[in-house]
Amino acid sequence: MRLAALLGLLLLSLPAWAADTTRPLELGQAQLGMRANQLRYAALPANTRMVCGWDADKPPGVEKTPLMMVGAMVTAKVDRCALFADDGKNNWSPRPTTVGGVPTELWFMTIEDEAGSQRIFQIVGRQDADKFPTTFAYLAERWGPPVQKVPYYVRWLNGTNEGQMKESEEGVMIWLFDTKLFALMESRMPRGKSKK
Repeated sequence: MRLAALLGLLLLSLPAWAADTTRPLELGQAQLGMRANQLRYAALPANTRMVCGWDADKPPGVEKTPLMMVGAMVTAKVDRCALFADDGKNNWSPRPTTVGGVPTELWFMTIEDEAGSQRIFQIVGRQDADKFPTTFAYLAERWGPPVQKVPYYVRWLNGTNEGQMKESEEGVMIWLFDTKLFALMESRMPRGKSKK
């Protein structure tokens, strides 16, 4: 009985943020590990569609955005995708998404899993350089307290998912990745020649 009371007291004394580690690391409809087609056929805003580098029927204007993967990434069955919007004249360009009220360029890295489905294993976002405090406050409220924070870098962990945010001269960068699917990609990369 005393042991149960002591255990209960210990659990109550844990920091309040301990439960936040179970929050999913996601950005809107895009979630790590989801099949790419789940996002492709999701209810996206009007005149918006997801386009990937391997898509055969890319709309006009998409060719200006570097989606095609080369070399080892092709061997690893990795593809790059983004959301594009039609300007009403069948001219498609990347569609910014709002993250915490801040316009954000998002793109998605997918990998073919063992069953042959393309799954999102990395989500990358870019914002203007002065948006770090606003976006950090939004993500901390959404994902909980980070495991690491310095003035220009923040990191969250949730099981096999990791989120990072960094401020640099080019802007604020946000990375989310599934560490298991990332390891799958690395396992498919060609290895260098061993030295004799």
